[in-house]
Amino acid sequence: MFTNIIFFMLALFIFHTGTADRLTIPSQWISTVAILLIGAFFGFEVRRRFRQLVRLAQGEAADPFRIQRRYQQAQQQFMVLSLLFFGAEVYFLNLKSLILLVPGARQFSSWEGVLGISVYLAHLSLIWYYGFPAYRALFHSGQGQGAYVWSQFQFNLPILFPWILVTALTDVLGQVGGAKVKAFLDHPLGEISYILVFLFLMSIFLPYLIKVWWQCRPIPESPKKEEISRFCRERGAPFQELLLWPVFEGQMLTAGVMGLIRRFRYLLITPSLLQLLTPEELKGVVAHEIGHIRKKHMFFYLLFFGGYALLALLFYQLLSQHLLTQPAVLKLLTRWQSHFEGLFSLLFMVPLAIFLVLYFRFLFGFFMRNFERQADLYAMQLLGSPEPLVSSLKKIAMYSGQDRHLPSWHHYSIAQRVDFLEKSSREPRIIERHRKKVSWSVGIYLVLLIGLGAAVWRSPGLFTPGGTGEAQILEKLLTRELRARPDDPRILSGLALLYQEQKRYGEAEAAYEKILIKEPRNALVLNNLAWMYATSRDPAYYKPQKALTLAQAAAALKPDPTIWDTLAEAYLANGRPDL
Repeated sequence: MFTNIIFFMLALFIFHTGTADRLTIPSQWISTVAILLIGAFFGFEVRRRFRQLVRLAQGEAADPFRIQRRYQQAQQQFMVLSLLFFGAEVYFLNLKSLILLVPGARQFSSWEGVLGISVYLAHLSLIWYYGFPAYRALFHSGQGQGAYVWSQFQFNLPILFPWILVTALTDVLGQVGGAKVKAFLDHPLGEISYILVFLFLMSIFLPYLIKVWWQCRPIPESPKKEEISRFCRERGAPFQELLLWPVFEGQMLTAGVMGLIRRFRYLLITPSLLQLLTPEELKGVVAHEIGHIRKKHMFFYLLFFGGYALLALLFYQLLSQHLLTQPAVLKLLTRWQSHFEGLFSLLFMVPLAIFLVLYFRFLFGFFMRNFERQADLYAMQLLGSPEPLVSSLKKIAMYSGQDRHLPSWHHYSIAQRVDFLEKSSREPRIIERHRKKVSWSVGIYLVLLIGLGAAVWRSPGLFTPGGTGEAQILEKLLTRELRARPDDPRILSGLALLYQEQKRYGEAEAAYEKILIKEPRNALVLNNLAWMYATSRDPAYYKPQKALTLAQAAAALKPDPTIWDTLAEAYLANGRPDL
C-alpha cells in the first residue's frame, strides 16, 4: 500500500500541474482517440507480459520464488509506465481540457479532480485485471477476477480520501464563503494553515471512515478472540476495537493498526491470519502492533508527511529562484511558445516529482524499516521471548507463498526480521543500540526540519499573495528580461501569452500589437491574438471578424495544425462552422 501512496501522490501532482487549453472540435476528437489508443496499447502489453508469467508458472521446472520476483517487477514496471502514459495524456494530449467539457468540472475542482484521477485508475485497473491470472497461478488465490479487481479498488481508494475531502470542502467554502474566506484561502499562509488543520483532523477521524469503507467488523466471539482480548487488557493495549479486516476477501495474511487517538484506533486482523496462527503467535502479532503505538510511530508518520510538505515548499522556492533565472530555461520557454504553459509546468513538476520519490523511497523508507524493527523488539520484550513473533513470521512466509528473503523498501525481509530478533535475544545490547539509532535519526531529522522550516518562513515573498505562484514568478522573470532586452519579440510574446492565460486581455493585446508593429508576418503572434479574439468571454475583446482575418493571415504564412485549429474556431465564431 505504501508504494501505491507514492504513485497516487505523483498522479495527483501530474494532474494538478497540467494545463487546460481551449480545444476545437477536431482537436477534441484527436485527443480522445489518442488517449484511447494509448489505453489499448497499454492493455495489450500488460496482457501479453502477464500471460508469459502464467506460462512460466505452469511449467514443470518453474521456480516459484523467481517467478514471484518477476511478477512483482512487472507490476512495478507497469505502475511506472501507467504514470508516464498518464503524464503524456495530461501534458501532451489535453486530458484536462477534455475533462473540463464535462458539466460541473469548471465549477468544482473536486469533480474535475475525480474525473482526472479516474483516468489514472483506469490504467491501474488494466494491470489488476490482466495481472490476476498470474497472481492466481503464483499465490493460489481462490478469488474471481472481478472480485480481485474490486478488492484492489476497495483497498487503494482510501489513499485518495483526504484529497477528495479537502478539495470538496474547498469547493464548498468557495461557494458559500464570503470574500474574506476566499481571500484567506488564496493567501499562502491561509492555504498552508487550512491544509495543516485539515490533515490533523483527518488523521484523527479518517480511520473510522476507512473502517466503514473496508467493511471491517468486530472479531466474532471465540477462544482465540478471548485470548487476544485478555492479553490486550492485561497489557493495557490502546485499541478501541479488534476488527476483522476482509481485504481481498480476507485471504491476505496480514494485520495492522490505524488511528492517532484511542477513540478511533483499531487493530485489524485478516480472517486468514486469525485462522492460521495459534493464540501465542497471535499475541506476537498483537504485541508488534502495540509496539507501534507505544513508540509513537503513528505520530512520526504524520510528522514525516508534514515534513515533506514543508521541504517541498522549500524546494519549490529554490527552483523558482534559481532554475528560472537560467538563460537556457528562458530560451526554451520562448522558443516553444505554443507549449509555453505546459513546458513551464513540466519544469517544476519533474524536479518536484523526483524529490517526492527520493523522500519517501529512501528517507521515509529508512524510518519505516527501523520502526518495524523497533516494534519487533518491543514485542519480544513484552512477551519475554522472540518465539511467538518469529513463529508467526515463518508461518506467514510459508502459507502466503512469498519469498522470505525478499525485502521491500519499507520492510526488512522476513528472514532479516527473524535473524535480527534471534540475535537480539542472545545479545540484549543490540536492543539498546537500535533504540539509540532510532532516537538519533529522529532527532537529526527534527533539527534539520526545524532549520529548513525557519528558512522557508523567512523566504522573501512566501506570505505575500501571488508571491510564489508559478505565473507570478514567470511574469517577474520575463519582465526583468524584457527590461534588459526590450526589442526581443520572443520575450514579449511569452509575456503576452502569460497575460492571455490569466485573462488580462488588455495587456495581452497591447503586447501582441507591439510585436506585430515590428514583425507583421509573425505567424505565432497572429495565431495567438486570433485565438484570443475568437474565444474571449470578455465582450470588449471578443472580435470574431478580426480573429478570422488574423487566423487567415497566420494560416497563409504557416500551415500548421495548431493554426488550423484557430482558423476553425474563428470560422465558428463568425457563424460559419462548415468552413
